[in-house]
Amino acid sequence: MGDDSSNDPGVEEDQRKYNVGVISEWHQVGTNYSVFLTQLRPGDLIEFKRDGYCHWAVYIGEHAFAENTEADALIPVLPCIVHRANPTDNPENMNGMFSASKSMRKGIYGIGDVVVEPLRDVWRESGAKINNGMDTTIPPFPAQKIVERALCVVHGEDRQSYTPYNVLTNNCEHFASWCRSGWSVSSQVARRTEQLVKLGMVAGAAVLPRPISIMGGLCLAGLQMMYEVRRSASSQSQTAADFARDQFDDLNRPAVSFVPSDGQQGVEDQTMTSGGR
Repeated sequence: MGDDSSNDPGVEEDQRKYNVGVISEWHQVGTNYSVFLTQLRPGDLIEFKRDGYCHWAVYIGEHAFAENTEADALIPVLPCIVHRANPTDNPENMNGMFSASKSMRKGIYGIGDVVVEPLRDVWRESGAKINNGMDTTIPPFPAQKIVERALCVVHGEDRQSYTPYNVLTNNCEHFASWCRSGWSVSSQVARRTEQLVKLGMVAGAAVLPRPISIMGGLCLAGLQMMYEVRRSASSQSQTAADFARDQFDDLNRPAVSFVPSDGQQGVEDQTMTSGGR
């Protein structure tokens, strides 16, 4: 599909791309774990359907997982993911209660660290699917590079290792998107912001006892979102507004230039924030 080069003999292994643009069906760990594994390829983005939101991770394939093993014990090799942990992610859909996920206890930099965990441990009772849908808008890196980028953050070799979790500007979806394409994008925050604007319009049009106070609260929340997004993007070469206009304005859509990795400006250094957990 698209730029998929998985079966092209003329493409070197470190330049191969897999599942480009693929969005799979939802799968449950108890019934089709093995089926889902046959579809997954290293570098895929996995979306987990939690209660009221979605959690995102990068699949890195089979990985030696040495967490909580004895010094002389055999180290298991398991299908693993890399993800940015957050204090509210709950694999068991327990309606707001804290998760028992190992990621809550991991990391030396606190909650919001990027960690490696077995796929099954993070999946738990949630639905899971491959979601590489942004590939049609932003070309992905080769699979090997996506995995390397994710693990560099885990090992503290990239500045992403030291950036705190922020639901609006630096959440799990931002991280997964950054690994795959170099752009920190979150469709969840974009959708929530759009819903907030619509609520403000409805409140303004409705006959309510205190419409001005309601409108004021919604506007303040919206301004806070915009402030967080603008602050996160201020040091980058293109703001969220520029990206949105360039990518989605059908009437006036200038081309977005993606500079090769050997160019003067690497695409992985470009960031656009728009939001997910």
